Amino acid sequence: MNIKRKFSKRELSIIGAILYCCEGTQLRKDKRRKNVYYWAIEFTNSNFKIISLFAEFLNKIIKIDRVRLKGQLFIYNDIHKIKLEKKWSRISGIPLGNFNKTIVFQAKNSKYRPNPNGTFKLRYHSKEAFQKLDALIRSFLY
Repeated sequence: MNIKRKFSKRELSIIGAILYCCEGTQLRKDKRRKNVYYWAIEFTNSNFKIISLFAEFLNKIIKIDRVRLKGQLFIYNDIHKIKLEKKWSRISGIPLGNFNKTIVFQAKNSKYRPNPNGTFKLRYHSKEAFQKLDALIRSFLY
């Protein structure tokens, strides 16, 4: 799914930085090892256009190696898993072979209506890319 409006590099940089501040995973320590950090860009959302836009930001601004970009879907058990995986693959530009295992939750109570699109996570492991994103965010916020 392409965004209809084309953004300049500056606009895309600002949008990506703000999106990550709101929906991204911050730097955290690896609990298994002392003084080791988990350098991963992780961005989660359920909106197709937002995921597509953030993937574009990663490609054009952070300049990631697309082959290493992973995706993961979180759904409830009443949603058609394979159909939705294919849709998210098409929207994110990530081949199904680069998906981590889809997490399927048991339905909550009958009053709760889960998102029919599930929630999707983009994941990219790279210290260099994480630091580039962090520097970009700091340049806008500080």
